[in-house]
Amino acid sequence: MIDLHCHILPGVDDGPRNLEESLKLARFCVADGITVITATPHCHRLLHLLRNQILPHVVALNQELKSAKIPLTVLPGFEIQVFDSDVYRREFEEDVYCHLGDRKDFTLLEFNWAASMFPRDSVELIEWIRDRGMTPIIAHPERHDFFRDQPELLPPLVDAGAWIQITAGSLLGNFGDEAKAFGEHFLNTHREAILATDSHNVERSSGLSAGYAWVEKHLGPERALDLRQRADRVKTTLLTNGEK
Repeated sequence: MIDLHCHILPGVDDGPRNLEESLKLARFCVADGITVITATPHCHRLLHLLRNQILPHVVALNQELKSAKIPLTVLPGFEIQVFDSDVYRREFEEDVYCHLGDRKDFTLLEFNWAASMFPRDSVELIEWIRDRGMTPIIAHPERHDFFRDQPELLPPLVDAGAWIQITAGSLLGNFGDEAKAFGEHFLNTHREAILATDSHNVERSSGLSAGYAWVEKHLGPERALDLRQRADRVKTTLLTNGEK
């Protein structure tokens, strides 16, 4: 399995504080059946990481995983918070972002948690990203109050070409009843979806297998297979050598 949203890099953001915690999380993920992770540290106004800053951390962690004989591959990425569409466009063009796998196929976007900062031109931004050949994936919409309180906000983003990323822990009730209910609702409503863990450490990680099992039980084996196959296609893309 591939986990497309995971804060596994040590000492970078609010994920593991040190290498020991990172390796502990890595072992947990491998035991769960995860073989590939895209490391997605936060990139927002308060922690504005740049692509050239994060790549060495990924190289170093992969070396430590190899030394520890942990069969896990970590790819680079960011969880990019969109707080101003013009800033996003400018920095996208300046190539300061690290998209998933450090490629131009998929990018993980987060919207600010404050409803007042939700970009009103968000649909146009999704279309702009799609016009550049990239698929934007919206992180954990089930946990955002404004997507729940304003049901008209998310469908236009999906119609414009965005995928959604539902956190496995939300489906298991780890983020409350509302996140669980809306996680199920969004999976029922929007076909182009991905499951991920949004792990920060072993205490805040449900793994992926429990999420797929929940989907199979509650939404049916066909939906669970669809989610797995979509994630596998992304994994194949990110691991393919050649033009990035």
